[in-house]
Formats: sequence, C-alpha cells, structure tokens
Amino acid sequence: MQFLKKNQNIILILFFALILRFFLSFFGTLHLDQGTFIAWSNILVHDGFKSFYNGWSDYLPGYLYILWGLGKINLLGIVSQPFLYKFPANIADILTGFLIYKIIAKSKGEKWGIFGTIIYLFNPAIIFNSAIWGQVDSLTALLSLFSIFTFPTSVILSAASLAFGTIVKPQTAFIFPVILFMMVKEKWKLAKILSYLFVGLLVFVLGFVPFWNHGNLISFIYERLGVSLNQYQNTSVNAFNFWGIVGFWKPDNIYYQLAGYVLVTFSSIFLFFKLWKVKNPEYYFLSFIFGATFIFFTRMHERHLLPIFAPLVVAAVENPYLLIPYIGFSVTYVANLYYSYIWITYNFRQIFSDFFIKFFEVINIGLITFIFYTLVRNINLSWERLLSIGNKFISNFKKPKVQVIPLPKIHLSKNSARLILAGILLFAAITRLFDLGSPSSEYFDEVYHAFTAKVILHGDPKAWEWWNTPPTGFAYEWTHPPVAKLGMVLGMLVFGENSFGYRIPGALLGIGSVLLVYLLAVQIFKDEAVGLLSAAAFSLDGLTLVMSRIGMNDSYLLFFSLLAIYLYLRDKNFLSAIFFGLAVASKWSAIWAIPIFGIIFLSRKKKLSWSYVWFFVLPLAVYLGSYFDMFLTGHNLSIWWGMQEQMWWYHTGLKATHSYSSMWWSWPFLIRPIYLYTSDEVMGMVARIYAMGNPFIFWFGLVSILASFVYSYLEKNKNLALVVFSYLIFFTPWALSPRIMFLYHYLPSIPFMCIAIGYILRRFPKLISTYLFICLLAFIYFYPHWAGLQIPLWLDKSYYWVASWR
Repeated sequence: MQFLKKNQNIILILFFALILRFFLSFFGTLHLDQGTFIAWSNILVHDGFKSFYNGWSDYLPGYLYILWGLGKINLLGIVSQPFLYKFPANIADILTGFLIYKIIAKSKGEKWGIFGTIIYLFNPAIIFNSAIWGQVDSLTALLSLFSIFTFPTSVILSAASLAFGTIVKPQTAFIFPVILFMMVKEKWKLAKILSYLFVGLLVFVLGFVPFWNHGNLISFIYERLGVSLNQYQNTSVNAFNFWGIVGFWKPDNIYYQLAGYVLVTFSSIFLFFKLWKVKNPEYYFLSFIFGATFIFFTRMHERHLLPIFAPLVVAAVENPYLLIPYIGFSVTYVANLYYSYIWITYNFRQIFSDFFIKFFEVINIGLITFIFYTLVRNINLSWERLLSIGNKFISNFKKPKVQVIPLPKIHLSKNSARLILAGILLFAAITRLFDLGSPSSEYFDEVYHAFTAKVILHGDPKAWEWWNTPPTGFAYEWTHPPVAKLGMVLGMLVFGENSFGYRIPGALLGIGSVLLVYLLAVQIFKDEAVGLLSAAAFSLDGLTLVMSRIGMNDSYLLFFSLLAIYLYLRDKNFLSAIFFGLAVASKWSAIWAIPIFGIIFLSRKKKLSWSYVWFFVLPLAVYLGSYFDMFLTGHNLSIWWGMQEQMWWYHTGLKATHSYSSMWWSWPFLIRPIYLYTSDEVMGMVARIYAMGNPFIFWFGLVSILASFVYSYLEKNKNLALVVFSYLIFFTPWALSPRIMFLYHYLPSIPFMCIAIGYILRRFPKLISTYLFICLLAFIYFYPHWAGLQIPLWLDKSYYWVASWR
C-alpha cells in the first residue's frame, strides 16, 4: 500500500496507457504477421521446441518461448487471439514507460519522469506498432533500455537482458557499442568485462539449446543467425531511410552494406570521444545508434526505428533540442507504418506518391544528422532555461505599449443583466424550438445525417460501411465523424424516431451557443454589456437559427468549439481538451480552434503547466471513443482507419457542382444563400427554408470586424485582436479548399463577428437601441423564410432583395 500511495501518479498513467492498449488490441491487426505468430505458437505447443525449425521461421528462439506460452493459453480458449498475441508488446510498452520514469525521475524529479512517460506511452508511433499492428519491436526497446539501466548495478541483469534481447530481435545487439563505451568510461577491469561477456554469451547460447536438433551447437546457431539476417536481402524493406531513396526492395550487396557499416562506425567512434564528459551520455549514444543504424544500414524494415524513441525521450528531457527529432521521427514513423500496413494489407497499394516517400526519407536523414550535430557540438539548453525564456517572452508579449481607450460607462446592475440574458435565451429558445418538427420528413442533408442516425439507432452496421448502396434518395453519412449523429440518436431515444427527435439536440446546442457567445464576450472583455449585446446580435441572426433547426452536424461543431475555447480562456485545460475532442468528432474543421488556443496561450499570465498534456491525450481518446458504437457492430480498427481515409479523399477530391454553392470570400457579403427546403405551392401558400443570414447582422458585422481590426492595431488591444483572429481563422482557410463550398461553412465565424458587433455597440452606445430594433424587425420579417412556415406567395417573393438571393 505504501508503494501504491507513493507512486499513485505514475501508476494511474501506466494503468490508463495499458487500458487504452487493451482496447485498441481488438482493432487494426496486421493479420499476416499475427497469423504467422499464431501458427508458430501452435507448432511449438503441439510439436515442441526441437521440431520447430523443421519448418520455416526467420525468428531466433527468444520470442518463440513467449509464443509457446501464448499457445498454451490459446488452447484454453478464454482470451481472444488479437488481445492475447498483442499482450507481450503492450506489456513491454508499459514496462518501458515505467523504466523511462525511473531513469528521468532519478536525475530530474518525479514531474519530469511523468512527462517523459506520457510523451512515450501516448505517442501514436509506439501505440501503432504494438497495440494496433501487433508487432514485437517494443521488446527490443524494453530489453535494450533495461540493459543500459541495470548496467551500473548488475552485471548479470544487464548482460542477460542484452543477450536475451538479441535472440528476440538481433537489432538489440546494436547497443553493444554503448555497453563498451560505458565499460571504458567506468574503467572496468578486465575480469569484470570478461564476466559480463561470459554471462551474455552463456544466456545467448543456452537460448538455442532447446531448439537444437542437428549438427553441433555452434553451427546450428550460426545457421539460425544466417536465416534470420538473410531473409530479406534488400536495401530497404519499406523503410523510409537512406536506402529507400535508392528504392524499396532493391537487391542488396556487400558494397552497400560496407558503406552503412563504415558510416555508422566512424560516426559512433567520433561520438565516443565527444560524449566523454556529458552527463548520462549512454542515452544520447543509444539514441544515435538506433537512429543511424535504421537510416544507413541495409535490410531495415519500417518498424526497426522504434527502439530509438525510449532513449530519445530520456535524452530530450536532458536536452530540449532533442525533442525536435523525437517529434519528427514520431511523425515519419507513423507515416512509414501506415504506408507498409496498407501496402501489405491491400495488395501492394501505395498510398503515398514517390515524392512524399522521398520527402519523408530526406526528413529522417536530416533528423539523424541533427542529433549527431547537436551531440558533437554539445548544443544544450536546459528545460528550466527554456521555460524561463518562454515565460519571459510571454511577459513581454503582455506589456501594453499603448493605452487601451476605456469603454463608456453604462449603469447595469447584476439583476438587470441576468434578466436581460434570460430574455435573450428565452427568445432564442422559442425561435429555435417553435414548430421544430416541420417538415416531418428529412430535407437537405438530413437525408444523409438524420437518415444515418436512424440506421445507427437500429444497430445496423451499414451506418459505418461506405461501400454499401443506400435506399433511393438517401445516403449513409460517413464523410464526417459521428458525434452529431450520436446526438440525434440520443434525441430519438428520448422523443421518438421522428423529425423533432433528431433535430432537438442541435436546437438545444444552438440555444447553448447563444449563452456561450455571452460568456466568451464577458470573459474576453470583462464587460457584462458587451456580452449581452453580443448574445443579442447572435440570437437575431438567421443563419445560426437555420443551422440549429436542421439535423446536421454544424450546430454541434459550433457549440463544442465555442465551449472548448471558453474553457481554455478560463484555464480549464482538462475540460477544454474533452470538448475540443467532441468538436473535432463532430466536424474536422474544428481543428481551426488550435491557432486560437495558441494566441490565447501567448497572452496568458499563468506560467506553463502540466495540464497542457491533456491536449495530447484527451482529444484523440474522445475522437476514437466517438466510434464506440461502430466497434460494437463488429467493425475493427482497420475499417475505422479506412473510414478516415474515405473522409479525407471525399473532402479533398469532391468535384461536385451545385447551383447554390458560393466562394468563401462572398460569405461576409451575404451574396449567395442556399435553399434547404421548399414545398409545393398550395392555394397561394408556400413553405421554404432558406439558409441565409440577417442582412443587418452580416453587413454591420463586417463593418464591426474591420473597425475592431483598426482599433486593435491602433490601441494594441489584444482582446480585440483575438476576436478578429478567431473570426478570420474559421473561414479564410476555406480559400485553400478544393471542394464545393456553401454559406453555412461561414457559421463558426459568426459568434466572433457578433462579439465584434457587441464591442462596437458598447463603444458607441447611442447606436444600440436603433440597431437592435432594426435587426429585430428584420428577424421577424425573415423568420418564416428561415423556419419553413406556411406564408403567402407574395410575402415569399418579397424576400429576394437581390438577384443572387433567388
């Protein structure tokens, strides 16, 4: 109990990382490798060790012992095979994470140890290899790190782990130059060196004995090493390294091999002397060895870079510069694994162009060169110094150079403010909920979103399968993440499988967005009146009204994005990360909140804190968790990943046309609204739903944004600058989009436009009553046109003020 209490923080992290891996173990398996492991384990159980090598295997005995144990458990039939055969790699990840914690905590303290463990265990590169693919390179990382860790205290443990690691994966032997370096640095006597070598050689040889079935033992070992090392006689086996530039699967030769050996050997010898006086040099050296051998040795597989990450985390905590190659290698490693996974699974399909493959390979060469240069030149910068510089920069950033002009005084009591806010929210609720169930059938993109929500409601797996043919007039909606559809499912569970049921959640979130505009404005400007004016303007807009009354995902995107930003402004990073995950799981365009987080961070008074780590963990967990219902219907992680690919290809390759599409630059001017629904004319009456903004909100909003930009520049008003930046970042990136676009893509910018309106009205209070009255009249006038109410044809014809509105 004392141990648990003392180490509760790291234990919780290890537990969460393990549970995540256990969950992912059921998905995304590379069946070629897993099937091989299962077949080998069955042979080991039924035929024993001595008969095993009568058949084909390119593995040395180390991992075969583990497969034998797994085969015994598999016979019981109590554990699913994907979970069982990925278990050793998953446990190796956790043990490696704990070792990283122990190494770093000893020299830097517990918080840094936790930091190192988190960025290792939740690195997608590590997770992909073990929990998803199901490979065993995690054992190389564990045994290599354990051999270095135990070297100062136990000859037997260090030598045995090095030897056993080598017969699990020969790549472990690459750490021997590091062991030799440590022996010389610690001035080991010959007897101690010989004892280390004897223990290692003994464990190595004994590992082969149970499998020895012909010839003398030495020749048998030599033969097995030859089979293992010569199985793939190619320059690069899908590895994004130097030889990948020459080409994958090209014939290897002695000259290529020698070139790699010479380059790595001489650079290692050079480092041998340069690292002599460096603190904890072994982890720097080990990082370089694993990286350099992957980059410059031939016959490397895509997975063989994995052992670099554990020592590189330790080194990066000592030297922040090395976090650059850690992040860089993580990105290229995931890309490399993904490339190979698809190549193997889908009949040699190549997902990256040759240009991108060469790009990744050049990046990897540059990263190992960066490590070498950093170590040779002893370029170091402590984290403490880096954080000090960062906080000093932030402090300088906060110093105002020009006095912000104070807003005019307005007498507004707390009770009055609460009553006004309640009135605004009541108005928003009535206008969004009135006759919400009409029309009673799906209209516009509800034939995708709401239809698919109904399919999910009934547990039909077709909701998650992009290859199915839907009923005529409908389509399975897989082009966006599922949170909005799950919200509609919840609404139908409560209110019934009808139009009101699948629209009510979005409508409620639309009302919540009005409240969030108020809260954001108050939080930014610390002024109650600005918040009320902003919320009032937002509640009077037509586009926000229309998009909250339809069964689509835009209302979900808006609400969760605003809530994540608001919570981040209040330094509630844990909750902010969760709701940001929900926003992205509603619609990918929520990622444009990230630059907003960055701007807020620069203006924060509080120093850097560990709570930022949540943004590296929770959004991904929430996003993946949003597909839980998909996994319950029998779909695995490869189907999930295939859906992400389909989403990307759809949005980047959509070449459709539409008569109501519009360019991004036209949205602030309200040039081209879009019909969502129209009924037949009956006795001179018609009902139509038009996705269109309130002209007086849109046009005055554009003026307010321009004025806010001018004021923010002249007065160095960072609050206004944040509002203008947030407005722009949510819609100007559409300029780069190759796909068809509509006015409703402007929706996430409208809250910040309304906050700008609230600020300008607050600055010029004489405008308030007149402006809001005009906006209210316009709202009442256009409301039937936005809500789909039955109106006379003559009134409908009056709405088309300009030709492009028709």
